Amino acid sequence: MTALPGLPFRVGDVVELAEQHYCYGLGTLTLRVVKLGRRERHSDGLWIHLRGVELGDPRGPRQRRVLARIDAVRIKPEPCPIAHVPVRPDWCCAGCGQAWPCPDRRQRLLDRYARDRPALGVYLGMQLADAVSDLRHLPVEALYARFLGWLRDGDGAVSTDG
Repeated sequence: MTALPGLPFRVGDVVELAEQHYCYGLGTLTLRVVKLGRRERHSDGLWIHLRGVELGDPRGPRQRRVLARIDAVRIKPEPCPIAHVPVRPDWCCAGCGQAWPCPDRRQRLLDRYARDRPALGVYLGMQLADAVSDLRHLPVEALYARFLGWLRDGDGAVSTDG
């Protein structure tokens, strides 16, 4: 997780951007950077395409793509909780980089849906349906195991007896 040459921030950093220094949105944006894109020169300076997970939104963490003025990006010094959400198109976890749903997210989902296991299956099935178009290169069996197969046992562990 290294920075691109000439950039004071890198993938994994939590950055803040004032409203006037990114396109498009309202208010200050707090973003955990998951991908550094191409740079563009504009009349007011050098800008960069960023992809990340927006933190601090009352609706919860969500993926964002923004165009930000490089000299206005500020690294947020205090630690923020890690958001274990998928980053498309490769469906890796924004928090830990593992295949999503990562072990941490699986445990959080089991805790959240402890009293409504069928709803958890529906939620994961919808995530699988979204992921299929991005992960066409993976076998169907692998996708099933990744998104739903781990729910077979009552504790969330995948059964090994066949």
